[in-house]
Amino acid sequence: MILLINVLFSSCLIKAPRFSTVDKVYNLKLGMSKEEVESTLDLKPYYLKELVDTQTVFLYKYRVTDRAVLPFFLKENNGKDVKGKYVNLMITYNIDNKAAKIESCTKCDESSIEEKRLDFNKLATFLTVTLPVVLLFLGIKYGTTP
Repeated sequence: MILLINVLFSSCLIKAPRFSTVDKVYNLKLGMSKEEVESTLDLKPYYLKELVDTQTVFLYKYRVTDRAVLPFFLKENNGKDVKGKYVNLMITYNIDNKAAKIESCTKCDESSIEEKRLDFNKLATFLTVTLPVVLLFLGIKYGTTP
């Protein structure tokens, strides 16, 4: 019991990259300077992808918005907005430090969220489904007969 209380009230640590939003990505324009891009995204580059004489390519992260809806209520545009996966944004700057190419890159880098916390849904499922079945089994097997 003490272990369960300790786990429930221990701090939750999440390791994830810094990211921008889709709305901010839509505000980017070709010809913007690196400083303007960083100001628009409110984000510094995730890492340097390429540096050559004529261009520099930086990788940024943004997160898409997905939707959550119950399967039998599924329609085109209903549901609740939820945070989706991380997407890589590659921006190529020319010699003048102006954005020459903006593209999403799916094979550049895989980002994931690493969570170290107790999943309350799994705990609730265990307590409401598995535990009663085990107790019933033990009661039948070792219970007393009237």
